[in-house]
Amino acid sequence: MAFSIFFALTVIINLTYAVSKKNLHLFEIFFIWMVTNIIHHNFMTIFALNMEMINFNSHSTSYWTMALIRVFLIPVLIIGYIDKTQGAKNRKNWIMLFILIPLLIGIEYLANLLNVYDFVKWNLFYSIIEWVIILLLISYLSTSFRKILRKGMS
Repeated sequence: MAFSIFFALTVIINLTYAVSKKNLHLFEIFFIWMVTNIIHHNFMTIFALNMEMINFNSHSTSYWTMALIRVFLIPVLIIGYIDKTQGAKNRKNWIMLFILIPLLIGIEYLANLLNVYDFVKWNLFYSIIEWVIILLLISYLSTSFRKILRKGMS
């Protein structure tokens, strides 16, 4: 059931982003996708394996659901956020940020509710800090990559 829910959510969000107008270059989208996967995977691995704050279900469907969330759902949400806030005024960036962070936390807690994850020593405050740090890192790296890309294209 969890896989079906997250699969439907992923398809809807991916199709929505696919048909929307994009401000990012294709290389920027791939870069943000890869950086998001790397950073989020490292955060989850540190919290799960080293600190034992998160346990993962051992069923194969839970594994594929977790992979779907990590590889497709979360990166496309972050790419959409960076795409919509690229060149926008500060107020729009903050509004979008205050929409994105609860959405990402909601995905985490929905996965926990559907037994994809099991939060052992985890609370809401940790999730907020996690997503703020991840989004700051990705925003900084994507801005730096954009400068390098624009410099190379001119």
